[in-house]
Amino acid sequence: MGNRVNDRERLKKLLALEAKERLRDELFDRLLDGGEEVSLLTYEPMIDAGDFNPNIYIVKEGLIRGTYLDRNNEITAGFALPGTLLISFHSYYDGEPSYYRYEACCPTVVVRIPKAYFDSLARESHEFALWVMSAHQNQLYYTEVRHRLLSGDAKKRLLQLTRRLSSVFPATGNADTAGVGDSHDMKMKKQLHGRHKTILSIVPSKIIASYLGITEQHLSKIKKEILKENSGK
Repeated sequence: MGNRVNDRERLKKLLALEAKERLRDELFDRLLDGGEEVSLLTYEPMIDAGDFNPNIYIVKEGLIRGTYLDRNNEITAGFALPGTLLISFHSYYDGEPSYYRYEACCPTVVVRIPKAYFDSLARESHEFALWVMSAHQNQLYYTEVRHRLLSGDAKKRLLQLTRRLSSVFPATGNADTAGVGDSHDMKMKKQLHGRHKTILSIVPSKIIASYLGITEQHLSKIKKEILKENSGK
């Protein structure tokens, strides 16, 4: 029982870092109480492309990858670590099949919340609705950060990614590791910087290459060039 309580508290701390808006603890509890846990095996889809699935998901353990097909090429759109709110907006907003495939990169646990429950909570609580809006704004910001990060040629992109990952911020992105005196915004920034290190420790090179928009062979070549340059210094 104690472990389940600790897991719930940790998840609520991570969820709090999804948005600049603050949300009372009891509303986080109400959100999670409306869901059920789903366990996924490695590469098992949480939502498959072409499926209609308007539910809301929160990653509790593990790592989720979002992908889409560009002609015959599978493109990695992004990753979701514990505490991330995930929605197929094609299904949720417009009643269409999901465009993205959301799959587990390792054994993963998510909390699945029915759309009707989520919407009723948003209609009932203005505070919760503001938090959801802020969480979505954070995700849009993160998308822009990725595009900025991955500008330039492939080598430059990898160097930019490496520099960002070697920041002084915590490697796990865990809310529990943030400083006691940190502001809410600073904890959010630490979580944003730290999540990349965790991703690289789990995700195979071929997926990192897909995320960077290059081939795995090109990624290997660039890594060797960078190592050679660094060894000559």
